[in-house]
Amino acid sequence: MRAGLAARTELELAGLRPDHRVLDIGSGIGNLAVNLIGYFQGTYDGVDVHKEAVAWCNRAITPRHPTFRFHHADVASGAYNPRGGQAAAAYRFPFPDRSFDVIFLASVYTHLLPDDAAHYVREVARLLAPGGFCVASYFLLDQERGASIDAGHSFIPFPITQPSGVYRLHRASSPEAAVAFDEAFIRHLHDESGLRIRDLRRGGWWRGVPHDQDVVVAVPSREK
Repeated sequence: MRAGLAARTELELAGLRPDHRVLDIGSGIGNLAVNLIGYFQGTYDGVDVHKEAVAWCNRAITPRHPTFRFHHADVASGAYNPRGGQAAAAYRFPFPDRSFDVIFLASVYTHLLPDDAAHYVREVARLLAPGGFCVASYFLLDQERGASIDAGHSFIPFPITQPSGVYRLHRASSPEAAVAFDEAFIRHLHDESGLRIRDLRRGGWWRGVPHDQDVVVAVPSREK
């Protein structure tokens, strides 16, 4: 779930409005931002670990659309930013509490290890305004999906089960290349962070459908 139009559609289905304040974590080269231009009158902030991608967006998009801003997060990632200056589990996004109506993470949790993922969920809870929501994609595991992976049907193989039982890896040599999490673990992270999973659209990645990740919509748990 990364193509810009598909991302915008996912957000609209979840409740995106033109006046919302949007945070796009893992904004890349601005795919979502470009697909919001012309529809959107709110504010957009994109954050990414790729310094060059952020610089390009700030040159190509922000001068013509000043409500679209891009920020570099110097977060260490063995797969995507090995020289990053700060661990993901310690990174605080540079925005005040309750700054955003919508937070979007496409193929971000799929590259985080458990401590990092837990911290990001807590940051999402901190940054979401009352009435806001977060849309995020995962590879979520349960008994059926685990059996399908073991049978070789998964779009991405996850052969390495960790002793904790809460996640599986695609490659031991590059742990953050692709990570699949136990669904109960992800639900627990949301619960303890003050978020409630409002919707879950199950993708078909585990039975061989390319790029079709599971999509979670979360809201502050104090809201019904």
